[in-house]
Amino acid sequence: MKKRFAVSILLIGMGVTFAAAKVIATVNGYPVTLKEANAFVKKATRGRANYSMLKKSDRQKVIKAIATDKLILEEAKQKVPAKIQKQLILDFYVRKHMRELMKKAEKSLSKREKQMAIADAWVRKESTSIPVSDAEIEAVYKKNKRFFKNRKTGKIVPLEKVKPVIAMQLKQKKFVEKLMKDAKIEMGSKGLKSSAKSTKVSASGKEGIYVVKSGDSLSKIAHHYGISVKELQQLNGMNNKSVIRVGEKLKVPAK
Repeated sequence: MKKRFAVSILLIGMGVTFAAAKVIATVNGYPVTLKEANAFVKKATRGRANYSMLKKSDRQKVIKAIATDKLILEEAKQKVPAKIQKQLILDFYVRKHMRELMKKAEKSLSKREKQMAIADAWVRKESTSIPVSDAEIEAVYKKNKRFFKNRKTGKIVPLEKVKPVIAMQLKQKKFVEKLMKDAKIEMGSKGLKSSAKSTKVSASGKEGIYVVKSGDSLSKIAHHYGISVKELQQLNGMNNKSVIRVGEKLKVPAK
């Protein structure tokens, strides 16, 4: 008696499993199960109904909705490379837990690390528009060819595969060189004194006029008058997107 009862329980359990996995439709060969349909309906009706309780027309709508979702998910899984899938999953996780990650980052990262993160993004953005020729890229590739090796095979990676990486590095290098070209470096405390003095001058409210010449830049003009680029922009109602032109008159601190 006990053995029959145990077998009955086992069969009932198997029956439930079979019913849950019952295929009620397919889309391009991908199965749509009764379990999926029931889950969809329960979620849509907040647990008030299941698939078997629906009218034929409503069942067809449910199947179409599930089939659309399944087709997109399954096809994407087949078409998107595995490496990219991992990156997309990571991106999705970051977006989902953005607030938690931001709080964690604020606590765990040092001030220097936070500044580096901002600076890195800024340099990459500003470097995008800087032109780089194929000849420059090829020259860097030839000079550093030994570093472009596949770790597994030991063979040199073809230029075309590393071209985007080299191009971005060259763009960033040119941007930094341009930035430093206009920078004013002073040894010792002279620069600090000059900076303090410029703050007082700009705060005094006295202004002069400067006519933009060929080769001028905001940073160059700002350094000439001992103020920061931001102060010069504020003085002239400008922002980071503002562009100066030859012959344009700018307000500057009176010397």
